[in-house]
Amino acid sequence: MSERAAPRYPNRKISETFLDFAGPIIQDLPSEAPEHRARQALQVAFAAWNAVIFADVLKDSGYIDQIRHLTAGNPEAGLLVEQMIARKREFFADDERMIGDWEVTRTADGINVRADARDPYSLPRNLTSARNSEPA
Repeated sequence: MSERAAPRYPNRKISETFLDFAGPIIQDLPSEAPEHRARQALQVAFAAWNAVIFADVLKDSGYIDQIRHLTAGNPEAGLLVEQMIARKREFFADDERMIGDWEVTRTADGINVRADARDPYSLPRNLTSARNSEPA
């Protein structure tokens, strides 16, 4: 049985890290933007973050491949996804937590995000095999 390196989890709330990671996307939202626009922006950040965790930590590039396939017809969306993938790898490579359930609310002070951190190694091992067996 091969031993895996101990996962790296910084001593910072995942919600703070998630907001920091998503900063380039959400900073351009107008302050009066409705919550659903913030949710849409954070959904892109969420998908990119977890796809990189699958690729770099769990050695499964299937989710990155799917995102690239889905954005292939939209160069602007594709560029945004590629920028977020590169941002995760360059600035947040030391954080191997997955982002689980999350929610966003708007407060008087701005956007508030609550997020759950997940250990990627705790995922059922059949998760990726089930995804890979789905018809394209």
